[in-house]
Amino acid sequence: MGYRVKISNPVLTVCIRWLSLALGLGVALVPPAASQSLSRLTGDYVCAYGCRLTDANPSIGVKGSEVDCVNEYGGLFRGKPIGADGVACFRKTGRLSADGVTITWSDGVIWKRHGRAPK
Repeated sequence: MGYRVKISNPVLTVCIRWLSLALGLGVALVPPAASQSLSRLTGDYVCAYGCRLTDANPSIGVKGSEVDCVNEYGGLFRGKPIGADGVACFRKTGRLSADGVTITWSDGVIWKRHGRAPK
């Protein structure tokens, strides 16, 4: 159930419309916290446990609500973010550690970041 209020003052009408526009733009320009922390997943990794032996380094790239995952064979897969620190890719899920260095996959595979973790 909603209420309608008739505003007959043109100045007040304009002010309300500008306020509504400003609030809408403010919400649109502020990225959600989840996407900010998901960018922490982006980077190159090395396999620390449970991977197949190859010369390729696995990697993850976050682009908005899509995740590009590259396995240790160099195969590109599309994934989806899960919460603020997880990813679904390769028909499994991975979680980034609090320090931003390790991804632990649901099948026991462990990736360690190759280089420094982003802040």
